[in-house]
Amino acid sequence: MNKKNIFKKIKTLNKKLEKYSFYYNNLNKSLIKDEKFDFLIKKLEKLENKYPQFKNKNNITNKIKYLFLKKTKIKKHNIPMLSINNVYDKKSLKKYLNKIQNKFKTKKIKFCCELKIDGIAINLIYINNYLKYAFTRGNGKYGENVTENIKQVKNIPLNINNKINKSLEIRGEIFINKKNFSKINKKNKQKQQKLFSNQRNLTAGTIRLKNKNIVKKRNLSFIGYDLIKDKKNRLFNHNQFKCLKKIKKLNFPIDKYSKICSSYEEIINFYNHILSIRKKLKYEIDGIVIKINNRKIQEEIKHNNKYIKWAIAFKFPTKKKITTLKKIKYQISKQGLIIPIGIIKPIFLSGTNIKKINLHNLKYLSELSLHENNKIIIEKSGEIIPKINKIIKCNNIQKKIKIPKKCPSCKNKLNFKNNIPKCNEYLKCKEQIKKRIYDSISKNGLNIKNIGLKLIHLLVDTKQIKNTIDLLKIKKKNLIKLTKIKKKQAEKIKNSINQAIKKINLNKFIYSLLIPNIGKLTSKVISKKFKTFNKFISYKSKNINKIKNIGETKYISFDNYFKNKKNIKNINTLFNIIKKINKKLI
Repeated sequence: MNKKNIFKKIKTLNKKLEKYSFYYNNLNKSLIKDEKFDFLIKKLEKLENKYPQFKNKNNITNKIKYLFLKKTKIKKHNIPMLSINNVYDKKSLKKYLNKIQNKFKTKKIKFCCELKIDGIAINLIYINNYLKYAFTRGNGKYGENVTENIKQVKNIPLNINNKINKSLEIRGEIFINKKNFSKINKKNKQKQQKLFSNQRNLTAGTIRLKNKNIVKKRNLSFIGYDLIKDKKNRLFNHNQFKCLKKIKKLNFPIDKYSKICSSYEEIINFYNHILSIRKKLKYEIDGIVIKINNRKIQEEIKHNNKYIKWAIAFKFPTKKKITTLKKIKYQISKQGLIIPIGIIKPIFLSGTNIKKINLHNLKYLSELSLHENNKIIIEKSGEIIPKINKIIKCNNIQKKIKIPKKCPSCKNKLNFKNNIPKCNEYLKCKEQIKKRIYDSISKNGLNIKNIGLKLIHLLVDTKQIKNTIDLLKIKKKNLIKLTKIKKKQAEKIKNSINQAIKKINLNKFIYSLLIPNIGKLTSKVISKKFKTFNKFISYKSKNINKIKNIGETKYISFDNYFKNKKNIKNINTLFNIIKKINKKLI
């Protein structure tokens, strides 16, 4: 993609997100689901980070777009009232927690976990123990004055017994419970008036109404989660959990489910527990909020223009959706096995766009009794891998799925053994060659950057390479000859190859050979046994079966690989190429 297209893509994406944000923050309408919005924001951030020359300070990634109502008084927050970033899967959560822990290696970080109520953030300002102002989050720096409406919320005290300071701020969430929400929609239905789509939209619209009597009738609720003692400081002498207790002492309701967690495992247990009782709660929640408990550490981490960095929201994903199986395509694996791929009507599920699903093998396909145009329910296994949960019988014209007899890549006749089709053209089938090279130089193998599957396809299709050895030996002039590859890019590719070789270790070298049944973990175990490249290259004995975690199947695969003279020749050739660049290898 050229620079002009990248700039256009960033601009278009930003324009879309601004529109969604405008409707969400100002018109109380969600044009897309929260997880889809978060997915697009992350996509834009990734593009901006990769191409900083196109990053604009006015982009939505840098600030909250908020349109204040005309004639509404606004006030600057004493301390910015920023949003919390979201994650939808355990992998992203763990990455965030590890980042925090690595920053403070000498300290054991504890987290205060709270419910993420689906409502509107509000800032209550008490002066001399009296509720003087109430402001919305607004754009994070300025909020709208909604004091008179907030005074109609029954569980917000108008006076407090505060001995901390003359000025005190309580921050929290305004929301409507499920019962009151249903009542309002039921009345609106009877009067043939517009129904509210969700609790958040109703709450957001209510606190901005001009008629405070309607606000009172709607019975909004409040839960507090933050305390600020004056214009400059939060209460740093308290941790987050103690802060909640302090808020409760001041006669404000707080989250009774909040809990201190000391590890990733404890947080996941808390998350799973809340997920199990979610339907029983009187109000809607869309996840949990994980905050660093120590407020001094919170202050060290601080925030950017949009998000606080000392907290993260772990949201509940939408795990199942109905879609249509449009057709089946067949791919070939690096070992020559035929893999059916289901092309589906695109859906957005748990933070990702899904257009296709892996159907594993033909046995699995026949067990499902799948037909093209079937309505199917897709779920995410472990919140990561999409798979078919259920097939819905429908009246659409359905086509029976045909089992291929020829390889989808090289068109040679497939060999069926135990009803498993396989392409045995190991050295001629281009798709197998491409996937083997790609896997060999992947993160688990030689770890060569700046070489993607597209480039490998180009190099194989133009007969520049037919294996990993050819790729390592390729010259800049041959790369430049290819269309789409310029001199600078060719230099970058060659530098990436050399840099990867300089950093190579034995376990990555072993993985790059793609020995059948020898994966990432087994490669590490084998490398610990041999210790040096020279000992590994000189392998002849059968002592490897004595290594722990090396089973008989893996041992036989490994041993058989070394019995093949062509494999030995390839290992030596590969080692000699690496040794020329990395002279420290022994």
